[in-house]
Amino acid sequence: MSDPPAPSERAPRHPHCAACERALRRGEGRSLRALRPGIAAHLQAETKRALSDGDRVCNTCFARLRTRYMLERLEADRGALSTLESEIARKAAEHSTIAEDLATQFERRATRGERVADAVARVGGSWRFVIGFFLFISGWMAVNVVVLRGRPFDPYPFILLNLALSCLAAIQAPIIMMSQNRASVRDRMQADQDFRVNLKAEIEVAALHEKVDHLLHAQWESLIELQEAQLELLTEMSRRSGSVPPSRPGEG
Repeated sequence: MSDPPAPSERAPRHPHCAACERALRRGEGRSLRALRPGIAAHLQAETKRALSDGDRVCNTCFARLRTRYMLERLEADRGALSTLESEIARKAAEHSTIAEDLATQFERRATRGERVADAVARVGGSWRFVIGFFLFISGWMAVNVVVLRGRPFDPYPFILLNLALSCLAAIQAPIIMMSQNRASVRDRMQADQDFRVNLKAEIEVAALHEKVDHLLHAQWESLIELQEAQLELLTEMSRRSGSVPPSRPGEG
């Protein structure tokens, strides 16, 4: 009776990550052949050993290598990166979203005073306020000049009206400026988010172009290898049958 097979003979040995040496499950990670040349070069420099196309990299190490590769490419294009550009490059490598609903968040964080300032600016900057205030001033003058001609409470030149208008302008102006400052802060936040989204889109498009080029190059190499194998098979079949072997493409 023969001895039972060794554990290594019962089941195929699980592959390991070429970067962190962690055991991978079946189908986990990415093969070295599927990596873009820049990422494969980073992996080769990190491991400092010969790698084959059959080696695999776990998803964690792949994300880390892809982030380093994208940062390096961005530095080559833009020079020294700022903290914001580095952050956007990492998020682009991790495929995480950046866009946020700033209007809703801004309104949710607004205090009661800021809401009052927005309401005052919204009412004070409307035609209804202008027309209503014009009617109020006209009525004030008409009452003091026509209705109460004998004993007006604010005779011409309407000193009380001028005082009321001056007080209103002194109070309304800073309140409207508060609302405008808040709107300016919101616009700066929106512009910053637009820059983040545009930068991430630029990085993603550049990475997509490179990935497509890599896939086309890999597919072209596979087609060339398949054609060479077919030519070798046809040559061998021709040699066995005694006929003239076919010529390679491009030969006279």
